[in-house]
Amino acid sequence: RQNNFALAAFSIHSKTKFYSTLCNPFGTRIRIRPYQTPKTNSFMSSNLIRSMFTSLAIFLWAIAPATADPFEAPKNALEATILELLEVLHADDSNLSYTAKREQIIEILNEDFSFDIIIQRALGRNWKKLDDKQKEQVTLLVTDLVLRTYTRELNNGPKPTMKFGKAKALTESKSKIEIASKVSLNGTEVNLSYRLANIKDRGWQVYDVLVEGVSMVSNYRKQFDEHFQQKSAADLIDLLKNKLKEVRS
Repeated sequence: RQNNFALAAFSIHSKTKFYSTLCNPFGTRIRIRPYQTPKTNSFMSSNLIRSMFTSLAIFLWAIAPATADPFEAPKNALEATILELLEVLHADDSNLSYTAKREQIIEILNEDFSFDIIIQRALGRNWKKLDDKQKEQVTLLVTDLVLRTYTRELNNGPKPTMKFGKAKALTESKSKIEIASKVSLNGTEVNLSYRLANIKDRGWQVYDVLVEGVSMVSNYRKQFDEHFQQKSAADLIDLLKNKLKEVRS
């Protein structure tokens, strides 16, 4: 059971004519003439206005990328990673085995995928039931299983085409996002959504993949929970090894 991720411009224009009278200390009334707006050099005035608008335009241009889409950078990075993966899988040497391409595939995906976090989330509370050596083994085995399943589907048949949607925030803090995509594969469309978290010292990293709305992490966790109800960590390692053999065949 596998699931193959403003200036305002305001302008105020008023013309007011007024006369005022003031009293000086000697009681003499003084007539005040209307205020005359000083003459200005029209050339200098137009240059000043032009300069102000130019500065404003530059400022607005500079801040536009930051306000347009705060998630554009992680989305572009993920898209580049997936497209690079497809290039490797469908290169002229596509007849090479997965094993021959494994290191290159892991190197590409490690840019945006945190497999250690994906696996710990999938195991959930069961992670504590493993000793350090078993954690290392399970991490390697599950990583291989996920990679083989994921890449096998993308590598099956002609090179698929992918379209990525706009990223959306999953939390109010905007520390988690989801990027949807559509994969056109062998005449059918598959919906893959990637969930990313902004992780300290790592940046935006994929921590789950949804296939047609089904979470890969949740699916694995359910299976792990069922396993640990009656079996041990050692049994899990044997099970993962057997599943890898099935995927290889």
